[in-house]
Amino acid sequence: MKKYPSKYSNGKEVSSAQYITEIICENRAKILKKDLHYRFWLTKEWAQYYRNQIGSANKLLEKYSDTAIIKALNNPKASKIYSLRAPHLIPIIEQETEKLEKQNTELTLDINRIVNPSFQSKNVNLKTNILSKLKDIDNES
Repeated sequence: MKKYPSKYSNGKEVSSAQYITEIICENRAKILKKDLHYRFWLTKEWAQYYRNQIGSANKLLEKYSDTAIIKALNNPKASKIYSLRAPHLIPIIEQETEKLEKQNTELTLDINRIVNPSFQSKNVNLKTNILSKLKDIDNES
């Protein structure tokens, strides 16, 4: 599971669902002309909304990738969406998913790899100390 830096808990890492919920709460706060503060989800005003949206985020994550959902929420078309249950959010997520899949297929390359590579080892013990000299003398006789 991928972790994302939270804007509202002093840079601590949060799950994909929590990060997506933070983005959707930011959108709602803009519409309501309110500010989100440190750990806003604990306040009475935002607690219920946050819990509802995190459940919706988890349902979306079962079907779509976290990257596609985040890109969809950052898309200008979704700037006025303040709920993850919005029916017009799904086509935007699907569009972003298609873009990501297209990028993945374009980046696929054929790499020629050696099946059984053979390496020659170097004599790492190049130091000559008293013990190595004694071993050499023993080997000669």
